[in-house]
Amino acid sequence: MSSKKSKRKNQPARAVAPHLMNAAIVRRTSRAVLSVDMSDVVLCNFVPQVAVGLCRAAAAQSIVVAALTRAGQASSAAPNRRLVLESAIRLIWLSGLSKTDRHTAASVMLEVDRKESNDTLAYLQKQGQETPFDPTEMNQFELDAPTKGPLQEQARKLRAAVLGSESEPWSLYAMWREETKHAHPSGALAGQYAPTRDNSHLQSGQPEPMDPDLEAHQLIQCLIVAATQQILKDEGLAPDVASRLTNAFRAQSPFAFEWPE
Repeated sequence: MSSKKSKRKNQPARAVAPHLMNAAIVRRTSRAVLSVDMSDVVLCNFVPQVAVGLCRAAAAQSIVVAALTRAGQASSAAPNRRLVLESAIRLIWLSGLSKTDRHTAASVMLEVDRKESNDTLAYLQKQGQETPFDPTEMNQFELDAPTKGPLQEQARKLRAAVLGSESEPWSLYAMWREETKHAHPSGALAGQYAPTRDNSHLQSGQPEPMDPDLEAHQLIQCLIVAATQQILKDEGLAPDVASRLTNAFRAQSPFAFEWPE
């Protein structure tokens, strides 16, 4: 063996930056969640659909967060991180409700979305525009959704859901509020991308992500799949079915977490 080859072989492996290593883990675990087949589940109500749907939505957004982080554009992933955080808060809220209240809460969530869709269609019609779809079938769907009360308030307003949760996820809510500043065309967002020097000269910049190495993001992923499993278990799904998403995630994640039985 030549001395040149020997030197190359003895060189220590270059350390992988934490944000790149964790982005790869986030992408891998998210893809694992999205690959789980739940098509054999027979639905008796909306709750499993809502839980699995939010879990999958968070996984899809996490793949985007990982891709932008790897590309050095983590600051641009605020809307995606915000959706992941909100999904986590909603699932934690749902998992802490009684079975009866959870069914009502899911109905209210769907009713809120239906009302917003009808409001959009009414606005388009008022503007003389063609509506993109026929709402007849959507409106015929019967929902047991109260118009007043704590559950209605919690389904409509995230802060109310946080305060009404069995274990108040205050840290997730604080992160969600911060991400919201950079997920909308706000003054805070403008100031981050166009800061000033001496209060008179425009400079260039971008927001600093709160979780640049995606360490907190991995914990949030764990909370999401754990809450989903708890909801599915409470809804009477067989243990091996209720834990499918969690098992797929755990098989790809080195993150230490106290998982539900």
